[in-house]
Amino acid sequence: MTESENRQAFNKDKNIEIGKTIVSDKYQNTIDGFWLALDSDIIVKPFDFITVEHLHNHNRIKTIGMIQDLQTIAFADKPAKHIRNDEDNINEHYNYNNVRSSHYPQNKIMDGDSGITVAKVAVIANSQVNQQQLDLSATSIEMPVGVGKSVKFANEEEVRFALGIPDMKYPIPAGIIEMSNGLQIPISLDISYIMGPDTAHVNASGISGNAKTSYLLFLLHSAYQKLKQYCEDYSIIIFNTKYEDLLHIHKEEDDDDKNSIKSKEKFFSLLNLDLAPFNNVTYFLPRGKDGHPNSLYIPKNSKTFSYQLEDIYDRLELLFSEIYDPHYNLSSIINYIYEFWPIKKTNNNKSSQRKNPYLDANSAEEEIQQQEQPDDPILKTWTDLCNFKDYPEEIVTHKSSLLHFQGHIQRFRRSALFVDKQVTSTYLGNEIKRITSGDVFVIDIAMLATLEEQAFVIGDVMKNIDEIYSTKAAESSSDDRPMNGADGNITSDKRPKYLLIFIDEINRFLPKSRPAGRTSAAAEQIMKTVISGGSRGTILFSAQQFKSASDYTLHENTGMHITGKVGLSELSNRPYDIIDQNTKMNVVRLNRGELIMIHSAFRHPIKVTFPMNAFKKVKKASS
Repeated sequence: MTESENRQAFNKDKNIEIGKTIVSDKYQNTIDGFWLALDSDIIVKPFDFITVEHLHNHNRIKTIGMIQDLQTIAFADKPAKHIRNDEDNINEHYNYNNVRSSHYPQNKIMDGDSGITVAKVAVIANSQVNQQQLDLSATSIEMPVGVGKSVKFANEEEVRFALGIPDMKYPIPAGIIEMSNGLQIPISLDISYIMGPDTAHVNASGISGNAKTSYLLFLLHSAYQKLKQYCEDYSIIIFNTKYEDLLHIHKEEDDDDKNSIKSKEKFFSLLNLDLAPFNNVTYFLPRGKDGHPNSLYIPKNSKTFSYQLEDIYDRLELLFSEIYDPHYNLSSIINYIYEFWPIKKTNNNKSSQRKNPYLDANSAEEEIQQQEQPDDPILKTWTDLCNFKDYPEEIVTHKSSLLHFQGHIQRFRRSALFVDKQVTSTYLGNEIKRITSGDVFVIDIAMLATLEEQAFVIGDVMKNIDEIYSTKAAESSSDDRPMNGADGNITSDKRPKYLLIFIDEINRFLPKSRPAGRTSAAAEQIMKTVISGGSRGTILFSAQQFKSASDYTLHENTGMHITGKVGLSELSNRPYDIIDQNTKMNVVRLNRGELIMIHSAFRHPIKVTFPMNAFKKVKKASS
């Protein structure tokens, strides 16, 4: 037998009856859900898929649903076979014992003659069964399930039909559904449901230790393999935000446990994925003291990055993201540096000539000629910027503003990341603009001393990504920075079709709280990627422990949500309104490695598991 035939045979064995449908005043059946009474020797759990076959006007209909809740009820609840008002026949028609005797042997339905277990089922899909009873097809008939109908575990074909998987042209494996009967069903999402245009972006939440980060890396690795298989142009940028967790993704797992390896191989085979790490990986490590990388681990295929003033003169606002500037005094200085770069060290008279950005054309041209004399030294380093005071009066209206600006720059200058001249390091932005299909970049920011520095690195990368995908940058011929094109410019045929970006602990860089009601410059850059990502293929994979700690705009623009175990108090917050109450009660009972997937492609949230990643893991990793 082939593997497919073996799985079909296994599925058939697991497609057993688990109970029959019931109805009463309390437990009613609708087009959205129904109730069933379970056989006493059957074990089911929430998120199990079940199927019921019934007739409507001689049409054979299969209703496929998912168990949402389980209850044990006493005889007083009396689920009925039929509901009638004929008092003479009440004992026959509205009688629990009649249901028990006509549908189940007494020793199967009873548990010490004290009650019965019933299950609430949410309807996922209805299908019409053809004469051969082999193929399933969508039907517009949505009638409630009748009473006394046989309920079985759904097989793989039925589950995949209910989730819409057969309609997917380019599936990306997204996990495995494990049912109580031992059935394991690989689940995929079409590329358009993760990377646009239908929906885009993935966000995962859950308390520490619930494998949310591991799941995102699995999904990223799955997309990495499948995009390569589908011959799509793609690149990946991963930010390592803690320890050395992601500085080993090019290495194979060195697990000595043969049983563990065999189990992992089985899962990867089920998902039609290769058990192999990422390749073509380049690691970018921040510059530390004496030019050495500031990182917990230094891979062989790594580069050190740093920032000269001339690299980022046009995005200094990213350094001031956390500074309170209600009167925009600092912004005036930042904008002046950007507009008049390169700034000359001139006397006050010359400076006053160029202080007005709205000069007429002739005056502006004369001014440029005066300022570009070769004898005039150019302000081009951080040291120069710290000492420069020759700003126009209308730019620096108060001396305290200049002192505030210089003090902040000097504070950043204490970091080895900001240098006057790069010797052994490179500007990360240039590397981002050279990214080509198949490249995997890992940017280490875990050891940077402050959140401001980490946010700056992320914001600068995002800004460079925006420039890659902007039409103006693609067509410009005046930018001196090295880019992808042969003439040093970004070209549309060089940029990857899909650029996948992973940021862990996203709440640190895109927090819910906004100082003085203002979004930081780094957060704005991230949101630009999120908002425009679906249309241009820049897809954000993000994670945090609690959704309520992140900017709600992120969740509004995210198409796929993954939730691990969190408490009911957290689930009561606004970002979790996408989850129904029954699912919320099940979320608090999740085990490690069990995750709830919420996606608009699915009618209800589903529970998935996934294999641990194929690359080397560090023991310190906790999520």
